[in-house]
Amino acid sequence: MNRREAIAGTLALAVTARTSGASAQSDAFKALVDAARAEGSVAVDGPPVDTVRIALTQGFQNTYGIPVSYIGSTNSTSGARVRAERSAGKYLLDVLVAGGDTPAVTYLPAGWLDRVEPVLVAPDVVDRRKWSDGHLWYMDDAHTILRTLRYISPELAVNTKLVKPGEVSTWKSLLDPKWQGKIVVKDPGVAGAGTSAIALLYTQFGPDFVKALYVDQKPVISRDGRQAAQFVAQGAFPILVGPEAAFIDQFTAQGYPLQYVFPPDAPTTLSAGYGMLSLVNKAPHPNAAKLYINWLAGPDGQKRFAETLRAVSLRTDVQYDDLPAWMFPRKDGRYLDTYDYKFVTDVRDKIMGKARALLGE
Repeated sequence: MNRREAIAGTLALAVTARTSGASAQSDAFKALVDAARAEGSVAVDGPPVDTVRIALTQGFQNTYGIPVSYIGSTNSTSGARVRAERSAGKYLLDVLVAGGDTPAVTYLPAGWLDRVEPVLVAPDVVDRRKWSDGHLWYMDDAHTILRTLRYISPELAVNTKLVKPGEVSTWKSLLDPKWQGKIVVKDPGVAGAGTSAIALLYTQFGPDFVKALYVDQKPVISRDGRQAAQFVAQGAFPILVGPEAAFIDQFTAQGYPLQYVFPPDAPTTLSAGYGMLSLVNKAPHPNAAKLYINWLAGPDGQKRFAETLRAVSLRTDVQYDDLPAWMFPRKDGRYLDTYDYKFVTDVRDKIMGKARALLGE
């Protein structure tokens, strides 16, 4: 055998191996679909947003003919409900679709999750070329929590009729005495936008800055994201720290003069929203649960999910119609990933403990 024949033979073997692997993968997925249909339904705990509920139930049902029982939950209600159910010996939930806190801080330590990596068998899900940076994104080292969303989360918004262009261009400009009593901050004691904002500022500027902004500047503290956005939209206050983008976008669409600001003197925060997928153990419909996770991590599920949340998928084959350019992370950007596992389970709590002491809480 000459060299050319040897190379040709090697290539043929490689192609055969790839074809055989793809065929086995396809067979495994077909078997999963059949087993899921035999179970007849799937129970999903997901975002308490009507448009998301519709997308994540009808989309799966239309594709596979399997009804979805959907429970819209916040972080705290989900954990409390499942704990009560399991204490009573009831195992009612199959899949968790949530933000970082619920799976990482509640479900995983409680031992309620199985690893999600082994159940991913759909060819268009396990194809690493379809994912940003060429790999699937897992929140934890054991690959129990799959991350599907990653996008920029604004931490500052202003009313453009009350704040002149460039007047609030850095975080430190918020300490100008003229803004005393004129700033709304999302309550840093409530998980979400308020927590990520104060964690960012404490990490970047230290305790003196946090005290100056959150205490000395006498801001109004709001626990309600919509109310905080409304205060600034209607001109009661010019500045909002820790805005919830969904509410800012709602008021902007109605014509209110709101604008995000991305101060260059600190990193920009990255979010994953409700983009964490987890497989609940002792699930009543284990095969339907596995199929649902494969569907939601696939192109159709991610398209529906990202559209209804107005978020950016980590899949590279999802197209967007009207998302602003600032939502997409750049290769050269400076970011604080607020959904990093270590940050969520360790760093953030330590920062928040110090911040609460400063604020007298």
